[in-house]
Amino acid sequence: MVNSPRTGRRLAILGATLLAALLVSIRRPDRPLPFYGRPLIQQPCTVRREPCDTIQAADRIRIATYNLQDFTDGVDDGTDRTTERAEHHARLAALIIAEMDPDVLVLQEIENANALSLLLEKLHYSYPLAYLTDFGEQGGRPLNIAVVSRIPLADLRELDFAGLSGPGRPPRGVLSFTLELDPGRRLLVYAVHLKSNFGDPWKNRSKRYHALRLIRRDACRFVRRHPQYAWETMLLGDMNVDPELPQFARDCSLRPVHDWIDLWRGVPPGERVTLPTRHGDPEMEFPPAAFDRFIVSPQLVRSPWTAAVPHVLRRGVDTGNVFAAGGDNDIHVSDHYPVFLDLHR
Repeated sequence: MVNSPRTGRRLAILGATLLAALLVSIRRPDRPLPFYGRPLIQQPCTVRREPCDTIQAADRIRIATYNLQDFTDGVDDGTDRTTERAEHHARLAALIIAEMDPDVLVLQEIENANALSLLLEKLHYSYPLAYLTDFGEQGGRPLNIAVVSRIPLADLRELDFAGLSGPGRPPRGVLSFTLELDPGRRLLVYAVHLKSNFGDPWKNRSKRYHALRLIRRDACRFVRRHPQYAWETMLLGDMNVDPELPQFARDCSLRPVHDWIDLWRGVPPGERVTLPTRHGDPEMEFPPAAFDRFIVSPQLVRSPWTAAVPHVLRRGVDTGNVFAAGGDNDIHVSDHYPVFLDLHR
């Protein structure tokens, strides 16, 4: 039987398909999946701006990060998420935030400006500055990042990943801002909420890796554009990875910032848990982890400004009921504990 040109083309296509399948089957776990495109850089939403009420940074600046699980305004959020429950959620969160008393607070999982305004109200408007991302592609519920501050902030930017494509495309985006440490010294901050561990582990690692790679590139460009200042850099937020746990031993997520200082490194496990085990369903019980992290450029652990070891405030998690949501009772605010640190001069 003589093969026709059409048959030959079909065989070639079949061969290419089989080769692609073979390459996928032997994919290297340490090589992230690709993505394509560039982030959209835009201004975050201004929720509150009263610059006359800000205070100048002193010799200590307290910075905190808090993932407020499903923090919504209670409007059109389903029968379980009422406005009354949202109010209660905000009151509980405000009590914990007041106990930390941060100068700058980064928040994850904020639905919208109304939800953030509700929290500001319960904080008695003690933070004159409040900004919120509006990520372009979020799928289901909005998971925006916010910053509230009592000290001046500058260079506020939202790095939106919605326009990226490809299997390694990171979700959501990043909130970035700067603050003055000294007249000639600035701190460049990146607030993140990296990809969760639900779904394909290889894709999850790839998405986290690329988010940090984009941040690292952006930081280099930003510092080059502002050579008049000495720069320190801080990365903080829910990174959904704990490199000191066995299941993350080969995880490449944090590789783009391998030469920065992870401030949880060397801290005893019991002192750095930010995501405690919650009980009530064996299938939903996960080992405790330190997903909420501070990673800083090397100079920030030396003078003139020094980042202290972070602290976990062990409040606001109902560890006995994995099904509790924020505001359901008088205990549960989030599945995460808040974390804070002090910068000292």
